[in-house]
Amino acid sequence: MKVEVDPPLGWLVFNRPERLNAFNTAMMREVLAALDELEGEGDVRFVAITGEGKAFSAGIDLGELAEASRPEEAEKLFSTLATVVDRILGLTKPVIMAVNGHAIGGGAELLWAGDIVVAVRTAKIAWPESLWNLAPPFLPTIGSLVLGPARAAYLALTAESITAEEAYRMGLVSLLVDDPGELGDAVRRVVGKIMASPPAAVESIVAMLRAGKKGWHTQLGVAELKRLSKDTTALEAARSFRDTKKPPDYTRLWRGGRR
Repeated sequence: MKVEVDPPLGWLVFNRPERLNAFNTAMMREVLAALDELEGEGDVRFVAITGEGKAFSAGIDLGELAEASRPEEAEKLFSTLATVVDRILGLTKPVIMAVNGHAIGGGAELLWAGDIVVAVRTAKIAWPESLWNLAPPFLPTIGSLVLGPARAAYLALTAESITAEEAYRMGLVSLLVDDPGELGDAVRRVVGKIMASPPAAVESIVAMLRAGKKGWHTQLGVAELKRLSKDTTALEAARSFRDTKKPPDYTRLWRGGRR
């Protein structure tokens, strides 16, 4: 985890490039500490979140999930990620997601917490949670409002990926760049445009944007994710990915076996 302060910007950089910036427990705790640090830094008026290397984030570290011996450990892992999202939504400063590369699973879910999303045009965005007997808590809830119910349902149920350019057309991404090297300048230009307005107006707009993301519908999404994480099928799926790099064959479950 790296924190870089370049007033008025504070950068939070996911720094596990060898694991595609996948979230394990230790990293998520570092993220929470970094968010607290940036919130308390008076010279920081905007927070930008990005990843080191070729990925923004691959989401929850399935390797750590596979090592969980009890479903309760898996639930704790996802609860911590939900806390990260909640902490981002609780910041008093505008948050810009700078998507330098692929955003998968929890990495894609994190984008909903951003006020503005700037992304590399070719970055892949996907919600494959259903393949691991899980559910993305925000795509079917916040996503239905942003993308429309039909698109949100299709992406959540099929686990198909889209590019950032497609996400821009759908309304998830605010601004596109052609190369990761352009992200920093693009974010700074956005900040400059926002600073043409007084802080009070910006704070009011951000508060209204966040209010729609913290309602009962998102609480339902998190509750469903926690419920599914208690099922041993999620652990079995993570172990299958660890051993074969593929999800299990769920055919038996569709033929009347256990869910």
